[in-house]
Amino acid sequence: ASSDGSVKVWSLKSTECLSTFKPALGSSASEITVNSIHLLPRNTEQFVVCNRTNTVSIMNMQGQIVKSFSSGKRQGGDFVCCTLSPRGEWIYCVGEDHVLYCFSVGTGKLERTLTVHEKEVIGVSHHPHQNLLASFSEDGTLKLWKP
Repeated sequence: ASSDGSVKVWSLKSTECLSTFKPALGSSASEITVNSIHLLPRNTEQFVVCNRTNTVSIMNMQGQIVKSFSSGKRQGGDFVCCTLSPRGEWIYCVGEDHVLYCFSVGTGKLERTLTVHEKEVIGVSHHPHQNLLASFSEDGTLKLWKP
């Protein structure tokens, strides 16, 4: 995650920064905070970038957008966090509208939405071995969901 809107790729062996790029993910603003980055489990040359826009994207290590997924909302649908299913078949994003968006990586389609909390959502996580999501909110609640 970064506050200047950049994504950096690091070498774990040398601890050097291999590349830096600023994804243009559907906004005219030059610096949009990147909320999270998740490597795709079945293709570690690609990763999901979630930032404070209504679009989450799969990018490659060269900084090119491979596929994008959008909430379709102009206001109130910016994503605050996302997670992946363990096999990387689904991307789950929570918007500032308190809605969980379920995207199929294979088809690129929005398959389902679900209102998960009444207050700001802080995060979402997928169980590593079960079909189970956890979302947690500013109101102090943690909720479990079967997608």
